[in-house]
Amino acid sequence: MHRKNRAKENLKEVKNISWFKYRNFYILSMRQAILLLFAALPLFAQESVAEIQRNIKTVKAETEREKSLTEAEAKRHAAYVENAKQKTAIFEEQAKELSGQIDSLKAEIEKLKGARQRALGTTRFFENRKTKYIEDLVLTIDSLAIFVEQGFPHKNSEAADALREISSQLKKGVISPEAAFGRAWETMLERVRLGYTAETWNGDNGKFFRYGTVAGIFISQNGETVLWLNSGKWESAGDNLTLRTTLKETMRIADGKTAPKLTQIPIPR
Repeated sequence: MHRKNRAKENLKEVKNISWFKYRNFYILSMRQAILLLFAALPLFAQESVAEIQRNIKTVKAETEREKSLTEAEAKRHAAYVENAKQKTAIFEEQAKELSGQIDSLKAEIEKLKGARQRALGTTRFFENRKTKYIEDLVLTIDSLAIFVEQGFPHKNSEAADALREISSQLKKGVISPEAAFGRAWETMLERVRLGYTAETWNGDNGKFFRYGTVAGIFISQNGETVLWLNSGKWESAGDNLTLRTTLKETMRIADGKTAPKLTQIPIPR
């Protein structure tokens, strides 16, 4: 029992000694930590001041940059505004010029409208005259066909038919009045040329001779039938020996079978 109590006392004494050593160590550690803290404070303070100064410089540099950018932007804006004012002034001047030109064009258009109306009136007038001219030309060509048909009996039917075809095409609008006039004129010139020429040609039963548009002779192949043209109709020489001889001699001269000489040609009465 005594040993048991002694052991308890020893254990208690050991605990007291351990607690004392731990407290002294803790107090010593706290003191060292506080000393280290106070020793490091100047360093921390120095670093904080340097950091603050760097931050201040950074802020100042950023501020200067922003200020420079703001000033540059303000200059660009001012230049833009000035340029816009100049362009606006130019556009306004151009707008005034265009407005004047538009007014001038409107006035010119009105003049052109008036001229166009007058031109249309003139066109209608000449169209009406053209229609009347075509009608008159058709009547004239038809009358020429009748005149040729009743004229000298040499290819007169062909010429009359050609004139009537020209008149028909003109009425149908196939050819223009100018073309119709030209063709009709050419046909009539061919008839006029007959008066300045002479010719002989062979027919079915004999030979014909034409002298201009005033005389014509026909002699059959056997020489028995002798005709001469009298007022558009063929008339026989009959038993008139002098007339028959004269007409045959004239045919030989025209045909080149004898030397040229003067001969009598009967003229229609």
